[in-house]
Amino acid sequence: MKTKLIALGLMLLAMSGLSQAATTLKIATLAPDGTNWMKSMRAAADQISAETDGRVKIKYFPGGIQGSDKTVLRKMQIGQLSGGAVSAGALGDIAKEAQLYSLPFTFRNQQELSAVRSEFDHYITDAMEAKGYVVLGLTEGGFAYLMGNKPLRTKADFVGTKVWAPEGDVVTATVFQKAGIEPIMLPLSDVYTSLQTGLIDTVGVNMTASIALQWHTKLTHVTDLPLLSLMGTMIVSDKSFSKISADDQAIVRRVMKDTYAAMDSQNTKDEEGARQALQNSGLTFVELSDADKATWQQLADETLAELASKDVYPVDIYKKLQARLTELRQGQ
Repeated sequence: MKTKLIALGLMLLAMSGLSQAATTLKIATLAPDGTNWMKSMRAAADQISAETDGRVKIKYFPGGIQGSDKTVLRKMQIGQLSGGAVSAGALGDIAKEAQLYSLPFTFRNQQELSAVRSEFDHYITDAMEAKGYVVLGLTEGGFAYLMGNKPLRTKADFVGTKVWAPEGDVVTATVFQKAGIEPIMLPLSDVYTSLQTGLIDTVGVNMTASIALQWHTKLTHVTDLPLLSLMGTMIVSDKSFSKISADDQAIVRRVMKDTYAAMDSQNTKDEEGARQALQNSGLTFVELSDADKATWQQLADETLAELASKDVYPVDIYKKLQARLTELRQGQ
């Protein structure tokens, strides 16, 4: 009997070891290696591996080597990748709630966005999880600004420009179309070469990315008006995440949540530093008059109406967001 019990114990121990086999999450991103974002992500991966005793590992594919955001999402669907760190705009075809923070002229500054997230983030995460994706992090990437090779203040200034819009980004494309421009849709990986060759000469990008991707070396002017907020989102497929035990899932969620919260603060500092660096490098920041700003706001209103008619974003939730922002502004 004793021998049988020992044998049974060894068998159960072996089965337990098999159930705890390591799971590797393969996550792709356009973020270049060596950036603060990738350093934070690698530190988070090391912490997760340590806290799970190696049961959960994360392998990153940075710098767009797995393709554009849309390509990454396709590879997730067929199981080639576990997840991706992608722009919120790329998720619009999966859940329209992902567009909530990325609509034109919604926020006046970063403080407003940070102030509402505790109330509204769950609309995005809940919608994505209902579609089979686990959201491990949302991060504030600053605001997109128009950068080109001449001052851009009004619609008339866009005549003759060749404007880039991210591949598949219906929000950005609609903004430019309302301005009377048919944007040139390209994956992010093609933008630098296209600036070199003259295929495009105007982009919408945040300050840090313009430097990290070296786009600023091909541009001379920045229209000093924040167009829309840029959100980064890390998602993994529910199929991949379900291979991890419940306890280890909780560790992954906690570590990533803490990491993304720290990155929000760092991103704000990085954007401020990048603005100064762009000014020091000789780029001209173009100030807009109140009349110019009113024209842009009208363009944004037209864009929102067009997008609402196409059911691109959650109109009812967006109205709640706008009401909350009004309350915050009145309180100030």
